[in-house]
Amino acid sequence: MSLKILWGYVILISLAVNCKDAPRDAANSYQKAQQGKLQIGVVMNPPFSAYVGDSVYGSEVTFLQKFAEEKNLKISYVLDSESDLIEKLETFDLHIVCGGFEKKTSWKKRVTPTLPYDQKHVFLIPHGENRLLQELEQYIISKKL
Repeated sequence: MSLKILWGYVILISLAVNCKDAPRDAANSYQKAQQGKLQIGVVMNPPFSAYVGDSVYGSEVTFLQKFAEEKNLKISYVLDSESDLIEKLETFDLHIVCGGFEKKTSWKKRVTPTLPYDQKHVFLIPHGENRLLQELEQYIISKKL
């Protein structure tokens, strides 16, 4: 992504943040994460995300942990298969799914991919969760600058 396009995203997001009616989540995912825990689905796909027992690790897990830390959010992980986690996203039982998904993922008809955090890979969130998408994408953009 060119620097010009990236700055365009920064400006658009900044304008959206400063509007009176900031993006809202259809199911209040971001607000629920603030009040409880950020529910993250983890697909077994090393080196992006993986788990042994209840212990999770991987580059995307670390990225989301830093996002949660910056936003003062606690995390709860759900470890499952890709298709089961997508179903949980669709029913708003999860806030984010990580697992090395590419921006052209076939799941984009059922869930929303974020901006790529590394030119190729994205996180998945439920359709309509605009505030959550905004917060996560602002964080992604801030790490690219």
